[in-house]
Amino acid sequence: MQIKKKSDISSILDNFEKIASWDDAGGKSYIVFEDRSRGGQWTLMKYAGGERYSIHGLGTDYHDDEEQFFEDSTGVVAFLWDNRAVYNAAVRKITQEAAASAE
Repeated sequence: MQIKKKSDISSILDNFEKIASWDDAGGKSYIVFEDRSRGGQWTLMKYAGGERYSIHGLGTDYHDDEEQFFEDSTGVVAFLWDNRAVYNAAVRKITQEAAASAE
């Protein structure tokens, strides 16, 4: 599920669990993708049982102290729109790996 227009993000958020990995210990779904501005990676997370999203950044020269939670869907939509190229690349990779393992 790629982001081609801003309205695609609503569908992505509605189906987040279908494309994301699951963290059993943390009780959340997550997708990891490149953080081009800081040279590391972002992890976008959605907690089970709700619409609560957060991000966390990690790189060679930095490590965010805590997750940053979005107050509402407007924030996560803006974040995904701003990072759509790297999000799309990560989802393409996930899709290709899933197809290869299904063969």
